[in-house]
Amino acid sequence: MILPYLAIALLVLVTTYSAIASFRQRLEAAAPSWIFPGGVNRSARVAVALFTFASAISLVGAISVVAWITLGARNSAQRSLRFLIPEGYTGWVRVEFEVPGESPLPLESGQMVARIPPSGLLKTSSPERYGWARDSYRYYSSAGDLRQLPNSGHGRLIWGKMNGAKSGSSGELKYEEFFVGTEPQYKNQLKGDENRSGP
Repeated sequence: MILPYLAIALLVLVTTYSAIASFRQRLEAAAPSWIFPGGVNRSARVAVALFTFASAISLVGAISVVAWITLGARNSAQRSLRFLIPEGYTGWVRVEFEVPGESPLPLESGQMVARIPPSGLLKTSSPERYGWARDSYRYYSSAGDLRQLPNSGHGRLIWGKMNGAKSGSSGELKYEEFFVGTEPQYKNQLKGDENRSGP
């Protein structure tokens, strides 16, 4: 992974040297070069040096963007979660992270798997992962069958996803939660929550 950065450093070094060399006055006895023939004046040399420098900066920028996208895609796979939810479950799902004494989340095909129990609450000793990620949601049955849950568009069943933290007796508790159900069910749940928290 260090090779692209070494290439960038070498490119910058060569470009800088070329720019400095082009600004120097050519000795009268020196033979003309293929870049700067004998009749080329100083302003042409400056223009070529600036063009070379701008090209190098553009190339460095392009390489950096490609490296950033590649690393982002790799890290997003590491951060993503596969939520397995009991077939037919409706309601809030909550995953509490860094809970001492609980089992870590298993890793399958580069994705952490959060198998939600029928209660909707899962506690794990695994740390919460931050950053952009493409999580997936599936219903699981007692027979072991899996069915994809849509989390966007028509027929969406995942709502109100959020990450949070709160202080407790054992320190800060980090969690992630979301609602599973139809849009009317989600809105009714929000109304019920507001009524319970009201005066």
